[in-house]
Amino acid sequence: MSVKRLRWEQVENSEGTIWGQLGEDSDYDKLSDMVKYLDLELHFGTQRSCISLPEPTFLPETFKKKDVIEILSHKKAYNASILIAHLKLSPEELRQVLMTMTTERLEPSHIKQLLLYAPDEEEVKQYKEFSQDPAKLSAPDQFVLQMLSVPEYKTRLRSLHFKTTFQEKTEDMRAGYECIYKASLELKNSKKLAKILEFVLAMGNYLNNGQPKTNRTTGFKINFLTELSTTKTVDGKSTFLHILAKSLGQHFPELLHFARDLKTVPLAAKVNQRTITIDLNDLHATIQDIRMASQTMPATAGDRFAAVMSSFLENTHPAVQSLDSLQQRAMDEFTKVASFFGEDSKATSTEAFFGIFAEFITKFQRALNETQATENTRSPRMASPLAW
Repeated sequence: MSVKRLRWEQVENSEGTIWGQLGEDSDYDKLSDMVKYLDLELHFGTQRSCISLPEPTFLPETFKKKDVIEILSHKKAYNASILIAHLKLSPEELRQVLMTMTTERLEPSHIKQLLLYAPDEEEVKQYKEFSQDPAKLSAPDQFVLQMLSVPEYKTRLRSLHFKTTFQEKTEDMRAGYECIYKASLELKNSKKLAKILEFVLAMGNYLNNGQPKTNRTTGFKINFLTELSTTKTVDGKSTFLHILAKSLGQHFPELLHFARDLKTVPLAAKVNQRTITIDLNDLHATIQDIRMASQTMPATAGDRFAAVMSSFLENTHPAVQSLDSLQQRAMDEFTKVASFFGEDSKATSTEAFFGIFAEFITKFQRALNETQATENTRSPRMASPLAW
């Protein structure tokens, strides 16, 4: 199929330029091989003219389409080609990394992609049945074929990924549980918040019953706090929340900045507790898988999997135990604070629970600012004799 030609001007003397270095860079060969998976003929093909032109009798070797055997899917082969170009490791060097379980030469992202583009069961079967010259395979397929000679290839990749991401993942989980723990204590111990809720209850009972001390409600579901801004005054210019902020300013000014006691609450509202709990469970499952793999792959001079990973698990065991303990404390405190506010911790998520208070804090501060701004604009007028 004929394709459009690029009308570029060639550099006559490439010595000392970036072009002169391409021949010295082995990556260029990998990129050249990768190009064949870009479907350039489909994107830049040209329609043949009615008059057929004779085919050229000679094509440079680099432009001949080689007869190659492909086992990997087209998409997987394409992505694998890109990855191979970025790895800057020969198959033998990568094999050595996997046998020694060293992490210095592999980025976590590369390990993840190696796992992502690893052959599935059907592809592995085809590789095992392949009996022809490996040179007939495409470059990505040759690479994978060599990797499959590594014992427990995928297990080693998963273990390496676990090893390289362990600290970051455990720190993220720890930060999440610490937020839940601290926010629970802040809410439960805040005297200012308790006083505000008491004031809201008294105002609500008065509106509902006419008298604050007869037939009164003894408490309300905390999600009501998010609805205070939707209850409009008669003139429609203000809300219950504005009246609350104004009343607190007049009678309990020391309560206006209650949010200073609840600094962790907005952060806890952003923590997806269910996700980090799943992550923690996955961490334990991976640890168990690695322990089992270490028993089936005994340490030898050439295979360091069992020795390296067993040592890693032993060294990180205290951190895992500490994380488990923190999770238990955090969820215990959440259960207590949810119950303290009349909620069932099993029926609500930490994000939803803390989100109610975070939203209330934001809306209250906005109402307070608007109330104070209105009062400030009135003050000069009221102080002037001309205002009467």
